[in-house]
Amino acid sequence: MRMSRFMRAVIWLIVCVLVSAIGIFLISQHFMHSGFEDAFAKQMRVMHSVVEDILNNTKIRLYQEASLLVDSRQLQDAFVSKDATILRQFAQNAMRKCRANFAIIVDAKGLVLARGHMAKVGDLLPRTQFLEHALAGEAQVDIIPYNDAGLSVCAIAPIFLDKQLVGAMIFGEALRMHAFVDEVKRVTGLEMSIFTHDKRLSTTIIRDGKRVINTTLEDKRVAEIVLQNGGIYYGDTHILGRAYKTMYWPLQDNASNILGMWFIGKEIDEVERAITATAISCLVATIAIAFLLNVSAVFLFRSLLNPLRMRAYVDKLTGITNRAGFEREIEQLFANQAQHGSLFLIDLDNFKKLNDTLGHPVGDVCLKRSGRILREIFRESDLVARLGGDEFVVYAPTLEGHTVIKHKLDLLLAGLRKEFTDDSKIVTVTASIGVATTLHQQKTFDELYKVADLALYQAKAAGRNCYKIRNCQDG
Repeated sequence: MRMSRFMRAVIWLIVCVLVSAIGIFLISQHFMHSGFEDAFAKQMRVMHSVVEDILNNTKIRLYQEASLLVDSRQLQDAFVSKDATILRQFAQNAMRKCRANFAIIVDAKGLVLARGHMAKVGDLLPRTQFLEHALAGEAQVDIIPYNDAGLSVCAIAPIFLDKQLVGAMIFGEALRMHAFVDEVKRVTGLEMSIFTHDKRLSTTIIRDGKRVINTTLEDKRVAEIVLQNGGIYYGDTHILGRAYKTMYWPLQDNASNILGMWFIGKEIDEVERAITATAISCLVATIAIAFLLNVSAVFLFRSLLNPLRMRAYVDKLTGITNRAGFEREIEQLFANQAQHGSLFLIDLDNFKKLNDTLGHPVGDVCLKRSGRILREIFRESDLVARLGGDEFVVYAPTLEGHTVIKHKLDLLLAGLRKEFTDDSKIVTVTASIGVATTLHQQKTFDELYKVADLALYQAKAAGRNCYKIRNCQDG
């Protein structure tokens, strides 16, 4: 009799769990469908930023390589000797080094002296504004419709011999070569296309085993909104007979001329499959949870302890990471291998005078303000910490471009400078900043710290309220 009651209880429990699970399955599908539009719109906005970041990283890479290679002694010697073979070899090596699709060396008149996979030697390149800037001594990077390469991300840098401009070097990554769209799909999981005007120049969309390049945009509404009015289109559209959730926005050069369109999207059938798979996962998870309450209790207990553990790594005054948390994160980042990025050491000038003159409460206000400014200027992925007193530190993985670093430093100096007053007493707090950057070379944290510390010393020696940037390979 007891066994019979026990079995009935077990069966009743199983029935309740299954009914609850089926209910959760149906409810989750309903809410996932209703909430999908907002969620996908947010994802599109995030992915739009990802595409812009990948494009900016490509521009920075080409610009840095172009600026470095035109100062090469080998290139200058080849210009002096006018050896066409050496110039051609240099262009081809430079193209491979920069991961570019083409490299061209021209003289001061725009005549092609050497090439890598584009433009015949002896051709006179069209005197575009892009070329004119370089032959006037100014390095540039932009998206341009360049000769046989088509729409390309191009960097151009002038070549000088004894302070005399003798030519220019051009690097380009042709967008039609699919490397850019493939990278976006790898990072985001979305389909990607690049249009020159309304024609697909490059795409990840495959039909019958081939990319659907040179096909024309089907939806004229998109062309009107994006190409004619420079707006952003988000919504459903059909591409070669299939329905997609999409986002289109203008592809523009530095002068805001519309050259074409960017496209990212996902096939709606894939989305439906994903929603169903997620709902099934909810069903399985519900059943599993019913039989794993004891395990869940253990995880709950751990989750209550985690916030207490994390408090030990947060600076109570500023709310940013403290020294212990910074050392813990750095140890994890550099545990397996060296990294590349930039390390910022920041000291507040006149902070002791501020405490002595206006009191520690005002000093606390200054520190809180400094922590907030650091969080606003740096990325969420960057590690911002207070080491103690008036000392702050930031480690920014992958941040290596001098232009971006200088922009952040200018914002920091302006933001951290502040006058504090009390009656007739005035104390001006500024900042001294030392930066170590790896420039694509992997370095240990100790190597980065030594170089950044030296740069900070130089900033203080230069009169404070300034910054110094040093490359690790320079010591």
